[in-house]
Amino acid sequence: MKIIIDTDIGIDDALSIAFLSAHKEAELLAITLVAGNAQMEIISPNVEKIMTFIGEKSIPIYNLIIGKLIETDEYFGPNALGEIELPKQEVSVKKDMSAVQALIHYSKLYPKQLHLVFIGPLTNLALAFLADNEFPSRLASITIMGTDRSEITLKNASEYAEFNAWCDPPAYGIFKECICKIDVPITIVDWGTCFNTRLPFSLEENIIKLNKEKSKKNKYIDFFDIFMDRTNKYIKKNYYENGILTSDLYAVVGLMHRGIFKTIKKVNMKSVVTSGERGGHVEYEEDPKGSIDLVYEIDTELMAEIVVDTLAAVDK
Repeated sequence: MKIIIDTDIGIDDALSIAFLSAHKEAELLAITLVAGNAQMEIISPNVEKIMTFIGEKSIPIYNLIIGKLIETDEYFGPNALGEIELPKQEVSVKKDMSAVQALIHYSKLYPKQLHLVFIGPLTNLALAFLADNEFPSRLASITIMGTDRSEITLKNASEYAEFNAWCDPPAYGIFKECICKIDVPITIVDWGTCFNTRLPFSLEENIIKLNKEKSKKNKYIDFFDIFMDRTNKYIKKNYYENGILTSDLYAVVGLMHRGIFKTIKKVNMKSVVTSGERGGHVEYEEDPKGSIDLVYEIDTELMAEIVVDTLAAVDK
């Protein structure tokens, strides 16, 4: 499966990139960056260091280059990675194309073959559409982690909006009015589902166990071990009494293994609040012929098994 992941590089974004890089059925063509968890001057070297750490030095990385669009909340710390310091980067962001240009370029290079997954604000998706209205029609699918179908949003950017939608509400307006009307499969994992979904602690336990038992170095297992370390005060925010919350990873694993999505409903995006106190608030309405597959329930036990098996299978 040919994939580009569009990300603002927080802790769960980092886990998502590592998972896709490790997956034998995923051909990660490129990574496109968008401001969100931090600004570009922070997330660019972060992703360079991530790809260096896991040994994926040939996957191109592209920046959003139109300047500071949004404010960040430093939820995962000033460096957006829980203040974890990775080794010095040995790969660099590409300068020949911007993130938006790269999305358009690869969609032309691989028409109807390219699966895009957006786990940050939808800025690059909206800009790519504005630059080339035919862009979405060339895609195989779009998968998104973002929005919140709930009337009141719990533990996120505001009481009305999930972080990715809150960061760039106009992008979601373009998505609703334009992209949703184009014939391309769209799947959304929203905050309402994420917040009520917890991965079992067995995931953490099995990662630690794998790291202790491995006969040779597996950088992917090392990486998950580091970025699931609950002694880190930022990572600890993802740990609840009943399990682990990793929003972006739900979308990425679901792209590769749709069977983890236990309940999906066909919906349309009814409204998007693009400014003001309720900016980023999104409403959906169920429709058997809706343009969006909205995920309502995830099989967390199966997902945890898939993650562990994927990491353990590297180099086997």
